[in-house]
Amino acid sequence: MKIIQFVFTVFAILFVCGQIQAQDELPYKSKAMFGTDTLRYLEYNYSVARSEKYYKGKTVGDILRELEYTVLYVAERAWCDSKIVSIGIGVRQADEEPDPSVDYYITVFFAHPPLLSDYRELYDNRDDKNSLLTPKIYDFLKNLEVAQVTFTRGLSWN
Repeated sequence: MKIIQFVFTVFAILFVCGQIQAQDELPYKSKAMFGTDTLRYLEYNYSVARSEKYYKGKTVGDILRELEYTVLYVAERAWCDSKIVSIGIGVRQADEEPDPSVDYYITVFFAHPPLLSDYRELYDNRDDKNSLLTPKIYDFLKNLEVAQVTFTRGLSWN
């Protein structure tokens, strides 16, 4: 009897581990699959476990094309040795009031960080000071290779 319980326990553990791994490898799910639940959409599509397999090696342009929410802003999140390590992409559910403390942020870490000075030059010289994702900034970011993607709610630095 103990052998049967042991075998059953081992199979149960292997099944659960397989399900967890399969969840990480599932394809991108559209916003429509989650209704108005922005948090679940972001948790599913931009979790750390998924980003290791799904987003690593893709470009920022790929992420922005897949993202089904309006990008409110893009800003450098972290820098080191004069290079941008990551950017934050701010999004908000359509009916929510603007509030930086509760907006959602997708943080994209770069495989090959670009120079902060190159980004700041484009940022400082943008024509529309209200727009943080101008065509020139998009062109600068779109081909940068992604190392990892995470998400947070509210102002939190990854």
